[in-house]
Amino acid sequence: MASVLGVDGGATKTVAALVNEVGEVVSVGTAGGAHPLLWGDAAFENIRSACDAALTIAQTDWNEVALAFVGMAGADEPGSPSHRFAEMQLRSHLPVPFLVDNDGIIAHAGALAGEEGVVVVAGTGAIAIGFAKGQRVRVDGMGHWFGDEGSATWITLQALRAAACAQDGRGKPTRLSEALPQALMLNSLRDVAALLADGDLTKTELAWAAMIVAKVAEGGDEVAQMILRQAAERLAESALAALRRLPSLDTSSLPISFTGGVFRLTARMPQWFCEAVRQKLPDAKISEPKFPSHLGAVLLAARQLSWRLDDAWLNRLMETGRQWGYFDLGAGLVEVLPRLLSEQRNPASFFLDQLDVEAILTLINDEDHKVAPAVRQEIPAIAQAVRWAVRGLSRGGRLIYVGAGTSGRLGIMDAAECPPTFGTPPEWVIGVIAGGPQAVFRAVEGAEDDMEAGREEMRRLNVGANDVVVGLSVSGRTPFVIAAMDEARRGGAKTVAITVNRDAPIAAVADVVIAPVVGPEIVAGSTRMKAGTAQKLILNMISTATMVKLGRVQSNLMVDLRTWSVKLRERAKRIVAQLSGVTLLEAEQALEANGWQVRQALTWLQSKREGSLGTFNPP
Repeated sequence: MASVLGVDGGATKTVAALVNEVGEVVSVGTAGGAHPLLWGDAAFENIRSACDAALTIAQTDWNEVALAFVGMAGADEPGSPSHRFAEMQLRSHLPVPFLVDNDGIIAHAGALAGEEGVVVVAGTGAIAIGFAKGQRVRVDGMGHWFGDEGSATWITLQALRAAACAQDGRGKPTRLSEALPQALMLNSLRDVAALLADGDLTKTELAWAAMIVAKVAEGGDEVAQMILRQAAERLAESALAALRRLPSLDTSSLPISFTGGVFRLTARMPQWFCEAVRQKLPDAKISEPKFPSHLGAVLLAARQLSWRLDDAWLNRLMETGRQWGYFDLGAGLVEVLPRLLSEQRNPASFFLDQLDVEAILTLINDEDHKVAPAVRQEIPAIAQAVRWAVRGLSRGGRLIYVGAGTSGRLGIMDAAECPPTFGTPPEWVIGVIAGGPQAVFRAVEGAEDDMEAGREEMRRLNVGANDVVVGLSVSGRTPFVIAAMDEARRGGAKTVAITVNRDAPIAAVADVVIAPVVGPEIVAGSTRMKAGTAQKLILNMISTATMVKLGRVQSNLMVDLRTWSVKLRERAKRIVAQLSGVTLLEAEQALEANGWQVRQALTWLQSKREGSLGTFNPP
């Protein structure tokens, strides 16, 4: 049976749905974001990865796909330079016929089930799309510098302006003045300004901070509430502007809908939006979105193929689509397993038990080659985790890894390497494993399912606002890890998920999800293989980049290493010699004079060169 792929390539996540000719959602795959300005070349790799994941979960291949429709953030109208670029790139990534358009178009198709009208899309950015009588109009979507009004990014920027005015006595007092820097793991609004000037406060993080504005608003802060109401009003203005530009004798007859994360910031956002629209257009027909964006892409692909999209087809799409939505943290923890990419069988190893030893090893090695490119596609998300870790540790916080089984052991191993490598106190980077220390050497039955134990570990560590908690769960449904992350979040910590299943339950308790699409394992479900390798690589990247930015490395040399062995003392001598330009003997003498502390020895030699120590008399 012929199928289509509907792809929603958003700024933070890509979702691909495989749907057959009768309207059944067969599978859904996910990957990282697809905005080229945010993700670079990985944007197109992520689109391919999400499609591959959907096909793998469905146990089918590209030969069954008649057409793919890709909605892509950053791709403007057909014929524009950005559209031509996206089309050219996708030709080398998708082996089937495809159509590509702006992600607002598929959001429109989903929200109104392919009918005419206006849809406002408000997430990281904001845009209003209108269709009527073959005409297409677009309002805003200009980017956060002078557009995207009402978006999450716009909300945060307005909140920062209001906070600065309040701090200076130029505006009404607001809790935003303290809440925003604290949420961004900074000491003051001036620190926020400095990071913005340096480009180290990303658009994605600004959009994330809109949740803090909403939280402050829900606490009764009038300034935060006003900003959210203004956002709703700006989005309503965009909707009405699009409506006015459409060819219709009676604009009130065209429906208006809305979608995107901004409308989920608080329960009142949709209400405020509707009120703002009806204040100008009392008879406006406003409706909740019917389908998510990736199914909007499916509708556009199906219509292109002239499939019969009657009520029965649409109902089937809606019913089966719901089965592939987000999962709750209760019963869904078990039901999710059969759909996870990490649980699927790998077609390349169906005959694994019939291969000779060399062939088995070659196959394993071939699959391992997929890991590093998959991790590379997650660099924007990994970078955000590093930024938070640097800020948190600078403010006295900790980097805490939480996992069960192999994942927990990997976290403990990375944490244990930081003191000897970077000279950090052991409390800077901490590893927590389900079942306690004995689980490092021997599996503890039932430990990963103990949610209360996960919460208790975070309470024991007194996790707070300066901490970054990294949850390690390949499946993304480990109860111990999810509960620990949830408890950490309640304490104000930043939470990062490292998994290979982006839309598993762990996503609901993570501020950032790092989910390399490594594909099924050679031995189905044996996630200590590719998935474990990916976790190890990511942990290395997080801890190493964090320590580099904290000044624990000069050039590419570890200047705070602990010289606990003959090997490490020899390394220390080479480091001092290379950085100071002295001989190995002089380096050894400097180290001995400074208790074998590399950084102190370097400073001592520098002072000697400047003459502040007088004549050098080696001990």
